[in-house]
Amino acid sequence: MRRLMLLLAGLAGVLALSAGVTGQDTPAGDPTAGATYIGASACKKCHIKEDRAWKKMKHASAWENLPEKYRDPSQKDEKGRACISCHVTGYGKDGGFVDATASENLLAVQCEACHGPGSKHKEAGQKVLDEKRDKFNEGEAKFIVKTTTNCTNCHNPHVSYADQYKEGGG
Repeated sequence: MRRLMLLLAGLAGVLALSAGVTGQDTPAGDPTAGATYIGASACKKCHIKEDRAWKKMKHASAWENLPEKYRDPSQKDEKGRACISCHVTGYGKDGGFVDATASENLLAVQCEACHGPGSKHKEAGQKVLDEKRDKFNEGEAKFIVKTTTNCTNCHNPHVSYADQYKEGGG
């Protein structure tokens, strides 16, 4: 009988934690919903180390390394995607990359390509800085990697597009 009581008490504890009785609110749904793209230069103001690391990655030069002829949105890959969609931030999404002139701040694969639009995160972070607090207000949107982020949307471990470009194919 005592084992049963301990088991039930443990189960109740697990259920309480999973129901959010811990006092830690998590934003429901996508925390980036309604946010807009702001570009890596805005992120860098607080995330200096991450920006330095990003600049050393191939993602930072994804636009520069895309041959000119593939920068036209009508140029598609074998999956029917615009080639530029994997070389810029937010292409085809509300407020995302439109063209190199109008969206210069979204050239290359930047923070928001994986994390989603960052305006809400920036606003929440600014409040923290302004009020000299070390954590976000309860209920404010937190900037997280979206669960829908999938590196294989652009990266294919079986095909090297770079090799195809060098050979003049693609």
